[in-house]
Amino acid sequence: MTVHIFSWGANSYGQLGQGNQDDQILPREITFPESSNCSMLSQPVTNRIKSITGGGGHSAIVQDDGQLFTCGSNCAGQLGLNHFDDVAVFTYVNLPTVKVHKVALGWDFTIILADNGEVFVCGSNEYGQLGVNPETLQKPIVPMKVNLPEAYSKVVDIAAGLRHTTIVTAEGKVYCWGMRRKLKDKDLMSKAVKKALEVPILEPRERDKFVKVTAGSFHTLVLTEQGNLWIFGIFKYGVSTQQKCHSTGDSIQIQAIPASWFDGPIVNISSGWTHCIVQSVSGKIYSWGRGNYGQLGRSCDESHDGIPHQIGELHDVTSVVCGSEHNLVITVDGRLFAWGWNEHGMCATGDEKNVERPKEVEIVSEYLSIHCGTGAGHCFLLCHERVK
Repeated sequence: MTVHIFSWGANSYGQLGQGNQDDQILPREITFPESSNCSMLSQPVTNRIKSITGGGGHSAIVQDDGQLFTCGSNCAGQLGLNHFDDVAVFTYVNLPTVKVHKVALGWDFTIILADNGEVFVCGSNEYGQLGVNPETLQKPIVPMKVNLPEAYSKVVDIAAGLRHTTIVTAEGKVYCWGMRRKLKDKDLMSKAVKKALEVPILEPRERDKFVKVTAGSFHTLVLTEQGNLWIFGIFKYGVSTQQKCHSTGDSIQIQAIPASWFDGPIVNISSGWTHCIVQSVSGKIYSWGRGNYGQLGRSCDESHDGIPHQIGELHDVTSVVCGSEHNLVITVDGRLFAWGWNEHGMCATGDEKNVERPKEVEIVSEYLSIHCGTGAGHCFLLCHERVK
């Protein structure tokens, strides 16, 4: 069955992979080879695409054979292509001995998780987000391995915030680095990065370890094996699930969000810059945080809502992803819905008006949606024809 890939939204740097730098307010198909016997190609093979995601102005594709392709903004070397030029088509990243499992993209940096649990990074390290002292490494333009402490078990998940990185190990520990203000004292920065690599932010609770992570501008949301949530960082716009917690202070806070807040255990999590969306085991969707662009997908009396509430229009959801202030979900019957910030057409309505409630993306309704991805202001969809 032929797989199709569409992209739309902001495209100032060629992050849509369309070969140009024109915004697309409606989904437009990207043409790749359908299949190949070659072990390595300059372009992705459509039927082999495992995942696709975006960052501030760049994008990445991971294939099921572990090959990685990137495009878009490359001002800090975040594409890992050994140069600083923007690229408007998905291009192979030379990692011949590495099988890529997952990639996470920050504003201008890239985190790569190999299938053996090793972590590779490239792009901006201005805030220590690559896990290395910025005084000694600023903008690596090819992926370099992060020298994690020997005590680490295998890394199983990664997330990239605006300027910070979070990882989860196989034993359920959570580590985070970056996010701090630039520090002029190089020794202080060196110690800060080293400490972040060695001291976990969160450790497994009794019979409930951490398994999955997602990140916003200055916060990180973590999922446990039993479907509970923890959130830590600098809380703004109610992302902490505390209604009045919209401080602009710099103190790091940690809060538990038990599954009892929802209709059952949480199975999927995603975060925008200042809002969170989670999916329960029953396929229901809950949102909280900032809402003034419609990103909560429901009524919100103020600019934010710190209490998780269900988005009533959505049921039987199988996947959810957040951009900076917009969202995409796929339902069990293969329909795609979008809502939130729409300045560059990310909600695929044909205009740039914000969308306050989940709205089906009708232009792709003839297809069965199987995977979606987002960047800060752009979107991707993998789909195939519906069986009639």
